[in-house]
Amino acid sequence: MSRIKKSVVISLLSGILVVGATASGFAALPPDAVSEQIFDCHTRVEDGTYMDFMKTIYDRVGWCEIAWEPLVGFNKDLEVVPLGAKKWEVAKDGLTWTFHLRKELTWSDGEPLTAHDYVFALQRCVKQGYDFGWYWSWAAGIKNWGKVEKGELPVEELGIKALDDYTLSITTETPKSYLPGVLVWLYPVPRHAVEKWGDEYATRAETMVSNGPFKVDEWIKQDHITYVVNPNYHSIWKPYLKKVVCKYGTEDPEIGFPAYLNDEIYKCDLNPGQLAYAQENIPEELHFAPSFQTFYLTFDTTKPPFNDVKVRQAFNHALDREEMCSTVLKGLASPEWQLLMKGYPGHDAEAKELSKYDPELARRLLSEAGYPNGKGFPKLELWLRLEGPMMPIVKPASEYIQARLKEILGVDIVVRTMDMKTYQDALNNHTHNFFLAPYGFDYVDPSNFMDLFLTGGRHAWSNSEYDKLVKEADASWDWETRVKLYRKAQRLLLQESPAVFLMTQTRSMVWKPFVKGEGVEPNKDGIAIWNPMYLLYNLTHVYIAKR
Repeated sequence: MSRIKKSVVISLLSGILVVGATASGFAALPPDAVSEQIFDCHTRVEDGTYMDFMKTIYDRVGWCEIAWEPLVGFNKDLEVVPLGAKKWEVAKDGLTWTFHLRKELTWSDGEPLTAHDYVFALQRCVKQGYDFGWYWSWAAGIKNWGKVEKGELPVEELGIKALDDYTLSITTETPKSYLPGVLVWLYPVPRHAVEKWGDEYATRAETMVSNGPFKVDEWIKQDHITYVVNPNYHSIWKPYLKKVVCKYGTEDPEIGFPAYLNDEIYKCDLNPGQLAYAQENIPEELHFAPSFQTFYLTFDTTKPPFNDVKVRQAFNHALDREEMCSTVLKGLASPEWQLLMKGYPGHDAEAKELSKYDPELARRLLSEAGYPNGKGFPKLELWLRLEGPMMPIVKPASEYIQARLKEILGVDIVVRTMDMKTYQDALNNHTHNFFLAPYGFDYVDPSNFMDLFLTGGRHAWSNSEYDKLVKEADASWDWETRVKLYRKAQRLLLQESPAVFLMTQTRSMVWKPFVKGEGVEPNKDGIAIWNPMYLLYNLTHVYIAKR
């Protein structure tokens, strides 16, 4: 953890992390590479509408991560890497950051890419009611985001400005030492394409304009998306691969693993049954990686029955995380009792006691809340989010939760799987009261998770003391001070139980032995990172070797 923390802090503040890359052209092939560099892979199960991160996060299409390049990125060592920006500095007040862009950047259609495209991106988001808007308001703390979003200020007052074509200024409401890491989700938007075709520019290959190492060549809905190298890409992550073919549906292990075994795709996630098969038959192709993805029950604490803290605490103590992970999940997840999971900066090893499994305590708490043995407790719907990679975890976990809450507390639950948009709208707008929610890290800092529970954010729960502690930690430039404040806040969170933290995902996957390169090699902490957060890094740092 200390190595991760130190490397992140250094790279965040300096903005001058050195990355080896040639000034132009694509990466030269290693000696053992085949000449035809084609990578056949899966894509996201859910078929969204737009291949534009700044239009939508949750309704985006496929692995559009590789067609776009953000202002900065994370490499496999969790270090912030300058991408669109080549360097940056922060003012003495800690509020205003200045990013200096690479002057050689262009869009895939050859048009120049400038600081104005980043300004247009965030201004468009705030005007359209972006489905990831909370991130820019609370995680990034962009100045005046909330007031502009409500129409109280003009969009020009948003805390992002182009000082000239290649200098971008971003101002936050409070000091945030970790801001560059947050900006891994800040992508430019091609204003010229939007003005010509509207948002529909990002719905078909013929009009698709992007700025990443790859561009869309063919887009056959519900079948496949083919990406090819972008000849107008002039940044630093130049790929070996010449073509990436993403095949719909294959991220679902039930479809993907047979395709993998038949050499139709070169990488696949596994479900529990497939994991056992891989361990027995292809152990050399099997890999594990932590995801820093937490799963938790969350409630609308403003409405009965979850406005009573004793009800929430009863749920917290009624579930045996270790049993759930070792039985029904069979190694796909690790038990967790707090928001900042083991191995993540800020983890509090002693906080487990506040969420320990204690069925007698759970029954007593529910009885004190007025529901002895579940009598009179309303029937609940537990909503799951339809997301292919998560279903092997959330489906058996929800069935376990359903059975244990009935057995321990006498509470009846119906489990429902909802499409992504319906689920997210209900979660964000607080129109449903009971979810099994996943949340994966977006940047490496405790604030990424702790800010989730700030007043006015993703959840209905509000606590002024929690807000005070987290905001003070977010604003501090001293790491030890930040850790102490976050730990106080997390213990308050566990005591109030607006969420029941259950587990973190352990990713088990296979990839072909002929897929080689830094993108699949373990990082300095011995972890092979491969998930959507790193997909741009992965697929620009792998190649197909001779078999």
